[in-house]
Amino acid sequence: MSRKRSRPTTDPNSRSPSGATVERSVAPDLPRFESPASRVGRWLLPALLGLVTFLGLLFPLYDTDFWWHLRTGEWILEQGSVPQLDLYTFTDSDRPWIDLHWGFQVLITLLYRVGGVGLVIVAKAVVITAAVLIAFRATGEGWPVTRRVACWIPAVVCIVGRGYERPEMLSQLFLAIWLWVAFRLDRQPRLVWLLPVVQLVWVNCHALFVLGLVVAGCGVADWALRLLAGGRWGLEPITPASLATLRTRALAGLLAVGAGLMNPYFEEGALFPLTLYSKFTHEQAFYSQLIGEFQQPKVFWMAHGLRALANPYFAAEVLVAVVAVASVVVAWRQSGRVHPFRLLLLGAFLHLAWEAARNTNIFALVATTIACANFAEAWVARSARNPPAPVADGQSTLVGMGGLRGLWPAEFGLSALLVAAGLLIVTGTWNTMAEGNKPFGLGEARDWFIHDAARFAGREGMPELAVVNHVGQAAVYEYHNGPGRSVLMDGRLEVCSRKTFEMLYSVLGSMVAGRRDWEGLFTSSGAELPVVILDTRTSRRPIEGLLKTRGWRLVYADRTAGVFLADERADRLQLPAVDARILFEVPR
Repeated sequence: MSRKRSRPTTDPNSRSPSGATVERSVAPDLPRFESPASRVGRWLLPALLGLVTFLGLLFPLYDTDFWWHLRTGEWILEQGSVPQLDLYTFTDSDRPWIDLHWGFQVLITLLYRVGGVGLVIVAKAVVITAAVLIAFRATGEGWPVTRRVACWIPAVVCIVGRGYERPEMLSQLFLAIWLWVAFRLDRQPRLVWLLPVVQLVWVNCHALFVLGLVVAGCGVADWALRLLAGGRWGLEPITPASLATLRTRALAGLLAVGAGLMNPYFEEGALFPLTLYSKFTHEQAFYSQLIGEFQQPKVFWMAHGLRALANPYFAAEVLVAVVAVASVVVAWRQSGRVHPFRLLLLGAFLHLAWEAARNTNIFALVATTIACANFAEAWVARSARNPPAPVADGQSTLVGMGGLRGLWPAEFGLSALLVAAGLLIVTGTWNTMAEGNKPFGLGEARDWFIHDAARFAGREGMPELAVVNHVGQAAVYEYHNGPGRSVLMDGRLEVCSRKTFEMLYSVLGSMVAGRRDWEGLFTSSGAELPVVILDTRTSRRPIEGLLKTRGWRLVYADRTAGVFLADERADRLQLPAVDARILFEVPR
């Protein structure tokens, strides 16, 4: 009876990156040599990768959601409680507001009080860079550091592309911790107790806390399949040592699930991610027309064809996906192993990336972590089958191990590339090469937020109701005037319904056509006519329509927005019409 030869697997310490004990390679122990370049590269290259990530994240504030997050953080600190009902709209004021972002909101409010927008941007860069470095350390042991760092470069481009001051910056950090623990759990089972703590903090910062449970679910499925296989089908068997920790894992897992209930909204908060998921899957056809980040990446490809690859962020996302999928094939061919945990995790986050462009950053983080695990496994398996020749007596170790000639160019070539990348960022060249909206620096983006228009619209005697477009800019109005004064709609999808969206765009359509039928939305209930604030970048047609509409007057204009009042209110406040030409100076 022939006996199958076991194929060598990933880790020289007899464990795979997933932690299961595997058969040691039959390769003889050889004298190890590490060149000075390799020793330096082991810490220098990851440090340079982190530095490039950090520098890439230092760009001015563009995200309009920041302002309602900031105002809500101030409100929470003032009131000593979290909101239960909507604070900012008059259309959805009776709707419950499940504000799982409250921890993030308090954090940025405290940072803003100390150092303004600049400190918030720096804190964001620190948090996301930490997430990248933690994920970098999660997998890839045994694979040359030059290759690991090179593998992470496209992921960093993706992550920087969505490096905004949003709660998702914390989600990236918490997700990286989950990955780091998951790939070490068999070797360090006590790390499992870190996960319930992470979940407890995460659920009170962002609805994406559910991603931690996705990682856990993939791990449970992995165990079930490996137990069922019993070492067959190329699946690693569950070791006795791992089985001995089953009770601990189960208890920690239950605590992690239970931590989802430890939020101010209890089970409503725990189940809230399902509401958001339905909006970018089942209702995606509607929301993706109005919100760019809800569009599928294929829409960008279909619109631009091969030219889409000229966008470095899109090209990086495609490259991350291709490399991650290729790594699965390479690992299987070299080691003969299949890892359900990695496959399920990659499939889950590929699905999220396919459904909405907003998931690019978390996909890149997970996919590259998995790719490094797979490539490391393949590298070790191949090295075990083809070990380097032993060093002959009296032969230079440098010569026997390939010498510096084969090692220095890789380490220092990649170091030079990363240094050059940092210089491209700092000098603004990268911003010119990319989308042109992330220049190096701090502060707020120039001519972007409608601060002055919002302050003007909040003056004494102005209407307490407002119609603001773009919906993102409604957050700026809320920051300066809410709660108390309210808007028709803002960008909070956890509160505003599809019906509210349709109402706003019906109003804007009437404005474009020069009709006044939209006023009935207010007058039919006895409410006053609102102040109308239209931004200069996305509201050109409504501005042109309202300028031609009898009974409405432009009473304020700058490079970011125009403020309109009904003639009766403008006369009462003695506000004359102003020149509209400045509204058309900013390119769309």
